[in-house]
Amino acid sequence: MNRSVLIAVGAVWTVGLIVLGLWGWQRAEAIVTLMGWEKRTISAWSVRCAAAAVISAAEVLLMLLVVERVYRRDAFCGLVKLSALLALMVCTVSAVALGLAGR
Repeated sequence: MNRSVLIAVGAVWTVGLIVLGLWGWQRAEAIVTLMGWEKRTISAWSVRCAAAAVISAAEVLLMLLVVERVYRRDAFCGLVKLSALLALMVCTVSAVALGLAGR
């Protein structure tokens, strides 16, 4: 029972984060306008990098809570999880740097 609930919660959170990331990517210009940042192009790329970071976080969450619970752990699963975590870190740092440059 506990395993099934964890898989369901992980799947729902993953889908929610992916939808949030895609919404942020699509509405980057509107978010920049709402925030009132001066350099709109740089700030829009900051929002897009943050959206890519959210989607990478969804992939890490999917691997941790769903895939590892359904299938056995192997080297490929670890490699995918590590690469998604690396993409999350790079996108987060890029979003912060571009956000500071866009203000």
